[in-house]
Amino acid sequence: MPGPLHGVHVLDLSTALSGPVAATILADQGAEVVKLEAPGMGDITRVVGSHRGGMRAMYHLANRGKRSIVLDLRADEGKAAFFALARHADVIVQNFRPGVVDRMGIGYDAVRAVNPDVVYLSIAGFGFGGPLAGAKVYDNLIQAASGFAAVQGDESGPRYVRNLACDKITALTAAQAITAALFARSRGDGGQHIRLAMLDAAASFLWPDAATPFAMLHPDATIVDTNRSNELVRHLDGFTTCAPVTDAEFRGWCLAFDAPEVANDPRWATVAQRMESDDYQNVRREVAARAARLTVADAIARLAAHGVACVEAVPLAELPANEQAVANGTFSVCHHPAAGPIRQVEPPARFGGTPSTAGGPAALPGQHTDEILREVGYDDDAIRALRKSGVAL
Repeated sequence: MPGPLHGVHVLDLSTALSGPVAATILADQGAEVVKLEAPGMGDITRVVGSHRGGMRAMYHLANRGKRSIVLDLRADEGKAAFFALARHADVIVQNFRPGVVDRMGIGYDAVRAVNPDVVYLSIAGFGFGGPLAGAKVYDNLIQAASGFAAVQGDESGPRYVRNLACDKITALTAAQAITAALFARSRGDGGQHIRLAMLDAAASFLWPDAATPFAMLHPDATIVDTNRSNELVRHLDGFTTCAPVTDAEFRGWCLAFDAPEVANDPRWATVAQRMESDDYQNVRREVAARAARLTVADAIARLAAHGVACVEAVPLAELPANEQAVANGTFSVCHHPAAGPIRQVEPPARFGGTPSTAGGPAALPGQHTDEILREVGYDDDAIRALRKSGVAL
């Protein structure tokens, strides 16, 4: 049975992760996605990270399940081929800097003129107006500018999340926005232009919990910093984390780590008292220090006996063998014809009636150029001419 987006045609002009991952989510859910790259390097993830046989792991994981066409959009013939594709697209995804696609002649207004029902998603870094609208952007810049790094930091200063978190937050936001626009179109509201700034996506992600110390603006509000409550606990052979949130869980946590005097201290009797105390973090660290003499297994057993949820901090490389991940069917292996086996994550949303599945091998550059051009009306002579001129590869 096809996925929920079966029959939706997507043209992906984007690079790196924000746009490509969004389009891959759509591909996993059944959409037909064509990846359009420029001649030369193409998408930057084609030259970054682990590789074999001309395929990079990052490129595959961000672009699986797509067909590939290479066109030079600076050439008139390349633009003509683009518009031939755009006429048949339900969705176009691009993350050029603001203004670039308009200067190239392939912006929303130009596409809408030939395809008024198109859903056209534009991703910007900082925004579409304002002092940083035209600035170059990478994930770490958005982490810094959005407060993401500050939230991760401590007394020593801000810290980055050591992966491209803001790119992927933007991708998730983009995929949801696209499907919402497609739903609106199905009700007769037509196509539309979606503008999405990475800065806004990061702020939206952070705000529901990280902003609680300053979201309430009334001067009489009681300000509580909830960002400091959970930390990893070191043991003899690894780390655990738990969430002693309720009063019963906090008491059980203290007793599990041989701190009955803290469990019985009236200063820490309620959630409100603990959260609003400046000393609470120090008390938690003192109790956690007593767990250093325990093994991970012993700590988890003690906490379970007291009704406290706890897990071991698992190295990412070990997650595929984790019993729960195996039970979930979290991972699968794609057998790439050039790179060999590549481990990937299955789509996390499991549809009961319209199943989604991780797409097939990521394409080599221009692997499907000829067949894609034929589908939009180019004959063999026209394709040869495009290839001879270097417009198509």
